[in-house]
Amino acid sequence: MDLNGIELSHLRYFLAVAEELHFGRAALRLHIAQPPLTRHIQILESRLDCRLFERTSRSTRLTPAGELLRDRARAILAETNLAFQTIRRAATGEEGQLTVATAPSLMLGGLPKIIRAFRRKFPHVDFRLHEMATSAILQSVTTGTADLGFVRGRDKDPHVDTHLTWPDPLVAIVPNDFPKGTVSLAQLRAHPFVFFPRHIGPSLYDEVMAVCRRAGFTPAIAQEARQWSSIISLVSAGMGVSLAPQSIQSLLPKAVRFVPIPRANTTVRIIGRKTGAANPAIENFLQICRTATPTPS
Repeated sequence: MDLNGIELSHLRYFLAVAEELHFGRAALRLHIAQPPLTRHIQILESRLDCRLFERTSRSTRLTPAGELLRDRARAILAETNLAFQTIRRAATGEEGQLTVATAPSLMLGGLPKIIRAFRRKFPHVDFRLHEMATSAILQSVTTGTADLGFVRGRDKDPHVDTHLTWPDPLVAIVPNDFPKGTVSLAQLRAHPFVFFPRHIGPSLYDEVMAVCRRAGFTPAIAQEARQWSSIISLVSAGMGVSLAPQSIQSLLPKAVRFVPIPRANTTVRIIGRKTGAANPAIENFLQICRTATPTPS
């Protein structure tokens, strides 16, 4: 018995005859002539070293071995078809896994909408999201534990590529008893600042400090906090003022006032590893980002 010579086409031809129990009808179904079909069945019987059909001038019947092969052939072809579909979907990014790391504050903006659209369009992709500080996102992307990262700031890293960028306006966080009306950066210079430690998010930290320096001052940070909710609470308690991306204003909206600052922005970037195995799901995700993000570049 020589099983090495058995091909999927042999099983397809056999199954057509097994289901039709007529070589002529099976040949029509397969769009081939009857003699080549007969030869394929003979080759299969020779490889298996057994008869699969009992043929007379009036009928064609399956042997016990043929009945067993009919059931197994259906399962083999179905499993093969499923495997090939899975491989095709993986090659086009419709199957597999995609891991995205993000700064927690970006979950307050448009990222949930992007994730929802991606999972709706690519339901077979195992999508995983990890919230972490910007420094940890950079490490995850460069080591390959995350395929993409959402970060703030313009820092350049030789190990990552920036796929998309867009501006995110800054707002001032001031106590509710702060003078009403618009707020300028110049008004904030006389007040102590509440902000996060630089190592939590050096890119955003440096970007905010640069905005203040262009306005002619360096903030005097009187209190540090690791979470935006804590920063807002400290501002509400009268510990100072702060600057934050506008998406933060959905947190504790009644505790403080969030006031837009004209022409003051932070930068949001989607980054990926510069080298490494390409994940086709990345481009599918980025395509959705391009249609959902404001003025991407």
